[in-house]
Amino acid sequence: MLDESGTTVGAPARPHRPALPARLVLGAACCATGAALVAHFLLGLPLMVLVLTTAVLAVAAWAVVLRRLDPAVRAVVARRARIGCLAGVPALVAYDLSRWLLVEATSSPIRPFEAWRAFGELLGAGDRAGDAALAAGFAFHVVNGLSFATAFGVVLAHRGVLAGIAWGLLLETAMVTFYPGWLGLKALEEFVSITVVGHVVYGATLGGLALRGWRRYVADVSA
Repeated sequence: MLDESGTTVGAPARPHRPALPARLVLGAACCATGAALVAHFLLGLPLMVLVLTTAVLAVAAWAVVLRRLDPAVRAVVARRARIGCLAGVPALVAYDLSRWLLVEATSSPIRPFEAWRAFGELLGAGDRAGDAALAAGFAFHVVNGLSFATAFGVVLAHRGVLAGIAWGLLLETAMVTFYPGWLGLKALEEFVSITVVGHVVYGATLGGLALRGWRRYVADVSA
């Protein structure tokens, strides 16, 4: 039986799905640190300045979009972001572990974690050989991994493993575009084979866990 609004009377409530344009804007804002890194490669500006600038823009974008949303939709956005971020923790662990295992199994000369030190140096934490650069670079790596996962949650939490893999391969494309020249890599094929595996594992883990979190949320709301 339908009420005047066309809703089935007595039907379980389902969470509102924010409109795709709003989700895309919020998802893009979540990628602020990644955008800062790309801008650094393209423009040569200091990475820390770009990180701070894109972070401010990201916060502003979230504030503007959320203010325009209905409170019920706003709550769904927050839950989608939380689902993505939480799924990003094991996804990031799986990403790094898969790369380490592949390097060890193949005795590859590629050292993917050296990028952490390079990140730290770009952020102004001192020479890349130092512990401060390693710590800062690792923190930047974690922020990127969780931010990308949050973006996925906001936009595609309900899409599952294949969408997660597609997202991982999109991140892989960005990495392969800039990292080899930046790090001075010569064994490009080995680098790509290792990073592709890592991003597929990251995406599959993220997509699967985000979908499970979304379904659990829908079930709770509908109960």
